[in-house]
Amino acid sequence: MLIYFILLVTIFYCFFLSRITIIKHTSGGGNEIFVSRSKWVLLIWFILLLVLVAFKGMEVGVDYPMYYGFFVQENYRELLEPGISFLYDLAVKYDNFYVFSILVYSLFLLFMFYGIKKNTPNYVISILLFVIMHIYYNAFNQIRQLLAVSIVFCFVHFLTSGKKIDKLKYVFILLLALWFHNSAIFLFILFFMPKKKYSSKLVIPLFLITIVLYFIPGFKNQIGELMIAISGSYGEKYSSGYNFFGVNKEKGLLQLIPVIVQMIFVVVSLYIPKFNRKLNLNEKLYIFSTNAVIINLCLYALAGVEAVDRLQIYFSSFNIYFYAYLIHLLINRKKIFEQFFVFLIIAFWILYYTLRLSINVHGIVPYNFFI
Repeated sequence: MLIYFILLVTIFYCFFLSRITIIKHTSGGGNEIFVSRSKWVLLIWFILLLVLVAFKGMEVGVDYPMYYGFFVQENYRELLEPGISFLYDLAVKYDNFYVFSILVYSLFLLFMFYGIKKNTPNYVISILLFVIMHIYYNAFNQIRQLLAVSIVFCFVHFLTSGKKIDKLKYVFILLLALWFHNSAIFLFILFFMPKKKYSSKLVIPLFLITIVLYFIPGFKNQIGELMIAISGSYGEKYSSGYNFFGVNKEKGLLQLIPVIVQMIFVVVSLYIPKFNRKLNLNEKLYIFSTNAVIINLCLYALAGVEAVDRLQIYFSSFNIYFYAYLIHLLINRKKIFEQFFVFLIIAFWILYYTLRLSINVHGIVPYNFFI
């Protein structure tokens, strides 16, 4: 587990080093604080994170041995999506599983990092969020879906554009994501994401209802049956095991506490004064990601239903945009309470990061190379 904490400390070291060297930079003649917007930062971290994930041992990750088994048995063509099958074909051609591993994780990180470069104001903070929120570690197991997640994450800004052509581009992005995981079909619902930020008068009652429904398994099973009815081929693929659409892992109060803390963060963010238009930020994407995070937290009412948990992985990726914008907004306001709020956000996610590693949620402890 030591390697994961070394990774965390290294990111923090780069963050503080970048503040020393770049904090005096300005944007458009103003006083906006940017921290480490160098392409070299992205390249260096791309290489480091790629090496760590692509060359891990075969037993690092609960699902990873299964992906190696597909390669050894060459039984992937009828089981997996065409994009993943193509990457396997290359690995089989060169008789080396690490060809598949390098290619699939390179694509995953490429899309994630391009989204960070394109849409976030602060590369180091975004990379820190990418790691401590365990979005990176999810890819140690759910390789196919996380590749689809990265594609949607990278190009979701098309949905915030007022141009019809960009909406059409997003359709093609979903078709591309479907090449790697069928669950991307559910992301058509993002077309219906509200353009205005949810009001706290709506969000607070929704969060309270979520907490109540979290403890009602019967409600979750009914939603699972509805998902089977509307999910088409995706439902057919998994309906043989109803547990995928029903409650298959009860979650209790301990698992709910981090969710409640995140709810509090979101509610507080809704009371922060209006978006600072002097900052070089995408206000529409900030609103979109805020709403996406709210929906993600409300989906915890269905926690324990595997199909919903898979859907949440997509929404969880928008935490990077939401918190990156929120933190950037707060560090440029320079008020004591708001600086303290930034500290609470980072402290919570580091604590959550440590807790999930300590209970080994992803089966990635201990870490080893190649073996």
